[in-house]
Amino acid sequence: MPGTEDAARPEPYGEPDGRHRAAGPGGAVTAVLAVRGLTVRFGGVTALDGVSFAVPAGQVCGLIGPNGAGKTTLFDCVSRLTRPQSGSIELAGRDLPPHPHQVAALGVARTFQHLGLVASLSVRDNVMLGAAGPDGRRSARAGFVASALRLPLVRTEERALRRRADEVLDRLGLAAIAAHPAAGLPYGTLKRIELARTLAARPSLLMLDEPASGLSHGEVDELAELVEDVRSDGDLTVLLVEHHMGMVMRLSDSVVVLDFGRVIATGTPAEVREDPAVLEAYLGAAT
Repeated sequence: MPGTEDAARPEPYGEPDGRHRAAGPGGAVTAVLAVRGLTVRFGGVTALDGVSFAVPAGQVCGLIGPNGAGKTTLFDCVSRLTRPQSGSIELAGRDLPPHPHQVAALGVARTFQHLGLVASLSVRDNVMLGAAGPDGRRSARAGFVASALRLPLVRTEERALRRRADEVLDRLGLAAIAAHPAAGLPYGTLKRIELARTLAARPSLLMLDEPASGLSHGEVDELAELVEDVRSDGDLTVLLVEHHMGMVMRLSDSVVVLDFGRVIATGTPAEVREDPAVLEAYLGAAT
């Protein structure tokens, strides 16, 4: 029976079975995400050119580079919104399935550069959409007829979705506005709601696509602190695309730098910050 200390520990955001953990020989944690030789072409333009890197379980990997470097294309490949011409992507040692809903069902969740909240819905309802799963519902067990008739199974699942949404809203400091429509809320609050909706799906791999875009310096600091907290609570693995270098360097255990679709540097934030190729291609030689 767990002690009081365990009982007080926040519930992980990932699956309780630890599916995002891939154990290697001797129990060592191996890469949860492995990208190998990824190449994507759109017509005559090469968006990704043999990109390879790995993200160990429980770490934050910053993915940076100038506009057009291929960062969002890489996100789309992991989400299976874009099919690469060659290369492979593995999650916890297994090939990533081919369809977006299959990837989401494995615990991969992402935010987008542009908010996808439903303005007319309440904050709680928006987060419940995330908790409902990749296909917009908790499961297919109830079926259309059961949903139409409001059978007990449907009501039970809706209560579970509401509890999950309220847990995440409380954790992110949004409980006071749970019933408020998303419309009219400050942009920084909307960003936090979008993060809450993503976390409600209990991801094991969380992909954040420019989460600090449009935020003030103070809001960026608050968001970075929030990501640190939820990562610690849930033992999340995070892939972060962000132009705000202060946030990237603060949060990341490792950094991958793309330029014209190629990896030009990898390493710790300190190593990447001093890399001559990065200074020339992205940060600027005078930085």
